[in-house]
Amino acid sequence: MHEHQNELEKLQKAALLIEEMSMGRLKVCPSTVGHVYIRPESDAYIGLQMQIAPESTPGRYAVTFTAFPRRMGLELGSSGLRRLMTEVNQSYALLTALEMQKYRPTQLELEQFRESIIEQQESEQLLPLLSPKL
Repeated sequence: MHEHQNELEKLQKAALLIEEMSMGRLKVCPSTVGHVYIRPESDAYIGLQMQIAPESTPGRYAVTFTAFPRRMGLELGSSGLRRLMTEVNQSYALLTALEMQKYRPTQLELEQFRESIIEQQESEQLLPLLSPKL
């Protein structure tokens, strides 16, 4: 039996999934315009975009994810090509997992999601300060 999740919980789980399945190459971050975006590491071959569009139901938004290549015209040796293929396969699995869920948050849930990302980042920044040095 599936437990009912609200849209905020679904977005929070999606953010965790993005960071875990990308092995940390992709990170969900708050933007300066009141939304969130997915920031790739500088050496990532594949980026992920989160689109938020008004839905036909008043007050609801459709959130979708798409992948895109980031580094065009790059010459690769066999190890670089292997890394690219690994990243493409991980991105495919991630996007497939994200597409299995429908995301239909309200404006309030989008704002709460952004706030939860800010809180998570603030606690991650405090963690090194609170842990004892070995």
